[in-house]
Amino acid sequence: MFIMQYQITLPADYDIDLIRQRVASKGASFDSLEGLGLKCFLIRERGKFGAQSSQYAPVYLWPQTDAMWGFLAGPGFGAIKDSFGAPPVETWPGLAYARSGHLTDPTAIAALTREDETLHPETDLIERRKREIDMAADAVERTPGLLARAVGLDPLSWRLVRFDYWARTQAELPAPSRSYEVLHVSAPAFAELRENR
Repeated sequence: MFIMQYQITLPADYDIDLIRQRVASKGASFDSLEGLGLKCFLIRERGKFGAQSSQYAPVYLWPQTDAMWGFLAGPGFGAIKDSFGAPPVETWPGLAYARSGHLTDPTAIAALTREDETLHPETDLIERRKREIDMAADAVERTPGLLARAVGLDPLSWRLVRFDYWARTQAELPAPSRSYEVLHVSAPAFAELRENR
């Protein structure tokens, strides 16, 4: 599994409703995108829930890399480049993934949180991966409203990222947290995302 996110920071006077309209008109086209495990169309709105600026910042889970590269080279990402320029795209090899037994319908995801952690280069990655797998499984089992967790590691920067997928709205999430509102969810290959156990 690969995790992917690009974050487009919008001008201070940008009407965030334009992003809502864009997702409403284009989001369904991803509902049948071959090889896409899960895409959450995300925004952060300036002045709300700690956001310093408004952003369009979708997060993708790809079971296989071929589909990810097909998207980046294809018209879907081309439309992003045409509208906003080419944003930096963060990608992480999947370190851990777990989902709750309550996550039968991915469209129930209402918000995401992102947490970043820098690891020491001498970190024992075998042990750390085992720990993250155990933590993810425990979190989705015990935390009310937490539907899934995806963890990735960038081995260039030694930065670990955790995305938590919530049935709760941003207003219902623990504070402070770096949270995103979900506008639309596409999950045509959701069944191909394999949990680590």
